[in-house]
Amino acid sequence: MRRIIFLLLFDVLISGAIAAWLYFTRGVDAALMSGLSIFIALSPICLMLAEPFTLYLAKKQIAKLGVTFNKLDALKTLTEVNVLGLPYNRILTGGEFYITDLVPEGLNQPTLLAMAASAERDAENILGRIIYDTAASRALRLQPSTDFVELAGCGVEAKVSGTMMRVGNPIWLESLGVSMSAKLRTKIDQLLVKGKTVLIVATGRAARGVIALKDDINDDAKIFLAKLKANNIETLLLTAQPKKMTSWITKNFLLDNVRTNLTPEGKAREVQIFRAKGKIVAVIGNDIQDLPALTAADVSLLLEGGSLKSSDETKFDFELPTLESFLAVKEIAFKVVKTLKINRLLAASSWILLVPPALLSALETPPITWHPLASAAGVAIFSVIILTNSIRTR
Repeated sequence: MRRIIFLLLFDVLISGAIAAWLYFTRGVDAALMSGLSIFIALSPICLMLAEPFTLYLAKKQIAKLGVTFNKLDALKTLTEVNVLGLPYNRILTGGEFYITDLVPEGLNQPTLLAMAASAERDAENILGRIIYDTAASRALRLQPSTDFVELAGCGVEAKVSGTMMRVGNPIWLESLGVSMSAKLRTKIDQLLVKGKTVLIVATGRAARGVIALKDDINDDAKIFLAKLKANNIETLLLTAQPKKMTSWITKNFLLDNVRTNLTPEGKAREVQIFRAKGKIVAVIGNDIQDLPALTAADVSLLLEGGSLKSSDETKFDFELPTLESFLAVKEIAFKVVKTLKINRLLAASSWILLVPPALLSALETPPITWHPLASAAGVAIFSVIILTNSIRTR
């Protein structure tokens, strides 16, 4: 918009100055004819038509895919994306977690599940809700809890019947000095290499057992990753899962880079590292833990169906109904950028062809007769060509 305003002011200044000079040297008729010819020929009308109509058609086509398009500048950046960041849970997996293993230490399985569910009573993360709902469905007796705290990417802690209880990933609990037996560590490793999500249940500084959950592989995600590879888009997996799950993940998914043991801030840091290498990074996410990575990316894409929602404070560049729609939108973006380049070239051509004869008409003995209608006709012809070219984006 600023560029258009500048060009319009420049047009008024040039045509006005020449019209004023002609008025004092050759009279009103010469000033009116030449000034108007120059004003029309130099006007940014063609440039104004070069973008809005194209973007309007693109937005309509993107909307047909069920995609919400929030930021115009992101469309151009999307064509340059060569790295796509993805979380693991509920993107590469189906999002339907279920408990597969209860491994207690010094107590029985129902007690272990009831302890964890008591701590997870107020949890908002999906794993905590699964644990709580499973215990409730089994009619287990849950204890009241207080001082509940949920730490994104780590776990939860709460006082259950006056005892501090924590449920979370092994790395977090180890950092707090929670001790685990050799038997429990071996079991954790066995569960991780099978692609299961492991949570430790601890009271004080002692691990009381392990709860393992599984989320089935998203077959559509596997197809999507193969298409990314075919389109020369590098993949970057950003996950809080332990490093020992890496071999299982890489065995089942076609990925270029895998980063594990990441907090939400750690995910953002990995995105910034790739950007510092000169990469153009897009991130797809749908969980609150993905927000820092989405914010750090060149292009942010919110996948529907997760806990993260777009708001007035947090507007993502695109909101996608499926993973597949990413490539469809990227293809549209390529068409739009190509069309815009041609439109701008046509707008520049209109100045090259129309402005010189309009300026020459200001001479006392012009080499060519030029009428304001000729300028208007030329602008009209280029405008029609630009609008016709814009229709290519449909």
